Amino acid sequence: MRVTPPDLEAWLVSYVRACAATDGHNVEVSNKEPAKLTLPLTRPLIVIRDDSGARLDWTTFDRSIGASVLAGSRQNDKPANDIARWLASVLFDHELPLVEGTPIASVDFDGSNGPYAVTETLDVARRYMTAQYVVAGSW
Repeated sequence: MRVTPPDLEAWLVSYVRACAATDGHNVEVSNKEPAKLTLPLTRPLIVIRDDSGARLDWTTFDRSIGASVLAGSRQNDKPANDIARWLASVLFDHELPLVEGTPIASVDFDGSNGPYAVTETLDVARRYMTAQYVVAGSW
C-alpha cells in the first residue's frame, strides 16, 4: 500500500489564515512571495514554505517549514516583530497535533527556530523562522 505525504504547506497556510482571523490580525498568508512586491505593504505578508524532509517509517515523515513575515519598513520593524512573534506561537504550538484535520503528529522543538531578522534590500522588515514536525501520510 502506498503512503502519500501530506500537503503540509497548504494545511499550514489555511490554518494560519484561520488563526489570524480568530486573533484579529489583518495579514495576508500565502505559500508564495509576489514576484513584484508593492511597497509599502497595505498589510503584513506571511509566506510559508515546506522544505520537506525524510521519511521516518511506513506512515510518517519528517518535515521542516520556513516562514517569512514582511511588514513595516527597515526603520520601523515593530509590525514585523509583533506578527513574527505571534506566528511563532502558532507554528511552535505543542497542541498542533490536536487540531481538527491536522497532518501534524508531533512538533519537534529542536527544529523550531526564530524569529530572527533577515537583511532585506527592499524597504520592508523581514523576519524568518523555521519549524519542524513529524507528519502522518495517507493511503
